[in-house]
Amino acid sequence: MHLLVRLGLLEIAFSALAVPLLLYGPAQRLFPHLLKDRRQLLQAHLDYFLMGILLILAGTVLQPLPGWITLPLALGSLGNPSLFLVNALRPDLPQKPLYRGLIMLSGLLAAFAWAGMAVRAVI
Repeated sequence: MHLLVRLGLLEIAFSALAVPLLLYGPAQRLFPHLLKDRRQLLQAHLDYFLMGILLILAGTVLQPLPGWITLPLALGSLGNPSLFLVNALRPDLPQKPLYRGLIMLSGLLAAFAWAGMAVRAVI
């Protein structure tokens, strides 16, 4: 099984189990002040799920993929929803320059990988 398919399945599983547990489960009862922004948590939940589906598709349909596409795609697809999760717990972080740089880097990695796949598919 390709690395992207494995990562995609892990992201979907995380979306289905861990994120709702943070919202409704034991973590909310044990640490009621942990979650600061429910909307960002729901955004992370959806983003993990959608990125997981896209990784599975890329890992099955668009084979073989070179490392210069696989690595940025994996990092960007894990980074983007993870940043929403961090925002749900620490909404003050997006104001910090280093964190803003991480947001930009994660988005650029994913965009670069998807653009690389598109160019590679056409050529």
